[in-house]
Amino acid sequence: MIAKHVYMKGRNGWGIFYRIEDCLVYFTIYSVLVRQMNLCVLAFSIMFNHTHSLLKSIIDGRLSRFQHRLGSIFAHEYNAEYERTGPVFKSPYGESDKRGVKNIISAIAYNANNPVAGKMCKKAADNMWTLLAYYNNPNPFSKKLVKRESRHVMRDALKIVDLYYSKGKHLGYAVLRRIYARLDIEEKRQMTDYIIYKYNFLSYKDLIEIFSSFDKALETINTIAGNEYELEDEYGDHSNYQKMLALSRQMGFEGPNYEKLSPQQIRKISSILYAKINPTTDQMRKFLHLPMVPATRPVHPVPRK
Repeated sequence: MIAKHVYMKGRNGWGIFYRIEDCLVYFTIYSVLVRQMNLCVLAFSIMFNHTHSLLKSIIDGRLSRFQHRLGSIFAHEYNAEYERTGPVFKSPYGESDKRGVKNIISAIAYNANNPVAGKMCKKAADNMWTLLAYYNNPNPFSKKLVKRESRHVMRDALKIVDLYYSKGKHLGYAVLRRIYARLDIEEKRQMTDYIIYKYNFLSYKDLIEIFSSFDKALETINTIAGNEYELEDEYGDHSNYQKMLALSRQMGFEGPNYEKLSPQQIRKISSILYAKINPTTDQMRKFLHLPMVPATRPVHPVPRK
């Protein structure tokens, strides 16, 4: 068995997924392309400034086409929404071949445990973007949805999702605004679960074949972290980003438009974030989309003759 571990990182290491809408747009684009190209996904995760996936038996040419379409479609949606230009992800993407069941199991565990390693949750299935919680469960993060008992606005919104899915279309920012516009808090949670379950592409069938059962897959993932030596990766406390997102929303800032703020606004936001959360300097740079500081070579004194 052969699989390809793919890693996509934000340009300059900058944050990408500031809102649930950012995740849903990326996720549904990914889903549509997987269906169009008939790909098999063994693992998937979305982090604040990067993503991971494990694709079974995909050759380099198909992977390159898939990644190009994914990056360009998402950049078009993202840049239009936030009035930005240029690529969203760093180029080229990272990739690593995994051969044999043992290495593939390690890669699956590594992918799924990214949010655990980032201190965002205790178990991989606790994070919605690993997709593990959606095995035979359409509402893992919300109350059970009964369409006939739902409000009219909810049923209308569900019909929009069904229509786009049936036509093989992703959900862009504009249509997501229509879908969520008149929903209350609990309905929004149900809708998010509904979209993820509807567009879900994770191959549970292959996971069961690899691990012998889905329960065994979860048990193994929870037991081993996996490793990845061939990819340039990022570790650290990603729960800081969650705290920064919540606090910045309280201050009236939401979304990745920090480059457009004045130096005074940046200083104000960063001073509050440092005081309340104490992130690392690099986390602050990535969160606020600040330029990378070039490394300087040490200057050694010239010995006197």
